[in-house]
Amino acid sequence: MKRAVSLLLSAALLLGLLSACQPPAAEPAAQLAVADLAGLAFDHSGRKDQDGLEGLYAEENREELTAYTENAYQLEDPWEDMAVIRATGASAFEIAVLRMEDDGAAVRAATAFMNYISARQGDFVGYAPAEADMAAKGEILQSGSYAALFICPNPKGASDAVEAALSGETLSVPGKENSTEPVTDVKELRDFLVSNQGMDGADLEKLDDDDPGTLNAYVEEVYGLTPDQWEACAIARDEASAFEVAVLRVPDDWDVINEAENQLNDYLDTREAEFDPASDQAKLLHRAIAGDTTGRVSGEPGAYVVLLACEDRDGAISAFCEAAGTMGCSYFSRYRYLDTDPNFPDRCAFTAPNEDDMSLYDTTAIRAAWGKEDPSELAQKDRKIYDAAQKVLDKVVEDGMSDYEKEFAIYSWVVNNVDYDWTHQDRMKETPRESFTPYGGLVNHTAVCLGYATTFQLLCDLAGVECITVPGAAFESREDHGWNMVRLDGEWYCVDVTWDANYREQGGRGRPEDWNYFNVTSDEMADSDHQWDYVNTPEATATGHGQG
Repeated sequence: MKRAVSLLLSAALLLGLLSACQPPAAEPAAQLAVADLAGLAFDHSGRKDQDGLEGLYAEENREELTAYTENAYQLEDPWEDMAVIRATGASAFEIAVLRMEDDGAAVRAATAFMNYISARQGDFVGYAPAEADMAAKGEILQSGSYAALFICPNPKGASDAVEAALSGETLSVPGKENSTEPVTDVKELRDFLVSNQGMDGADLEKLDDDDPGTLNAYVEEVYGLTPDQWEACAIARDEASAFEVAVLRVPDDWDVINEAENQLNDYLDTREAEFDPASDQAKLLHRAIAGDTTGRVSGEPGAYVVLLACEDRDGAISAFCEAAGTMGCSYFSRYRYLDTDPNFPDRCAFTAPNEDDMSLYDTTAIRAAWGKEDPSELAQKDRKIYDAAQKVLDKVVEDGMSDYEKEFAIYSWVVNNVDYDWTHQDRMKETPRESFTPYGGLVNHTAVCLGYATTFQLLCDLAGVECITVPGAAFESREDHGWNMVRLDGEWYCVDVTWDANYREQGGRGRPEDWNYFNVTSDEMADSDHQWDYVNTPEATATGHGQG
């Protein structure tokens, strides 16, 4: 799944960044109510509806907000006024505005917000990639005794509106005045990126459908994309430097999008190798990305893949998404891990995060009762799990099935019938332990990763398919995560039913062609932001997804 790397900065460095990026602001003559500032930020946040949002305000929710600042933001300084507008469930959306006792406390609050952004990115990596990307692009504002957090589709717009208000200015509310329709023409989007990056006057080579022969040749010979992988394309590049932006409209098909990104990333690797590694051009290319921007705000169909080799990559992403009316940009990181495993130098080092209790539910009694075909002596909870598992297996497993066919049927059932328990991403709620067990998956039909994994394993165990659960991590070993391995015809394969079920919840169909983590290799898991005890876990090397 998509991964965006977040750098861990020391508190001292963060303070320096905050001071450097935002000059000290004089305290407003009259203190502004943070509830009004939070509402202003929401108007400029890029979000059009309030469904699934809750507002917490100091006047009515002081006790709740005090607990939230301590537990979510890890902020110990007292605050004078506070407002939070946050999403519940499968969304990272959050706006928070605080007025602290003094400037120093506000700087510490802004630092806490910076750490919180990284944590929120980790909460959604793999589970809801677009939300993880939105969290990663969140912005922080510190002005006088005010500190604010903006995790939203348009964080810069929200931040600018609050900053203007604190300076005594006002900004018009987007969508209420001068609203514009999303840009759909790839040439216009390319030219918009060129302008956004301040390259209007540069001597750039522009390739588009004005000269289809040259364009087609470049896309196929340089980018390595075949005609069926794209529908329209516009490119602007400077042959003498590293600058290059490209906008491709592509079929809205995950496999096509993924392959297009892979090909463009290969091109960026090749292009980077043409420059001295110490040069500014090589450094610019090292940060270059190929990302996809699916999910149009306007509801119109369509998907884009963009190549961005430019100075302000993140600014280009935000500007493009706003112009094209898409809800975010997902991309594979092209960076190496900060820490690698000494025995597996191409893999991120694994250290169990231990934020969750990753101990496995004991299914010994259930399996023994299954073998005897007599569940009468099971405890009440185990009996419910047993009965639910029997109903599933009676429905999906038939006599004469091979182990692969049984596994396939079980995987499909779990992907399409178990929903993720989004309380796990909600810092205001406690996730019930049942969601970490087969009870959550089979009885409640709601689980977190360990509940998915233990549900899948129990069903495989009862169906006679060899399976293990792997308690590991994601987000570069900063978030607990669990998945499974199965052995078919003597070969091990990795499966992550949670992330495939999450893809279904995020708008996928739950069909086999949508599965990205079914019977893949260990290398593929490592490359998709999974970390585990590599030495003491079977290595999956067989290809073919278990089909021979």
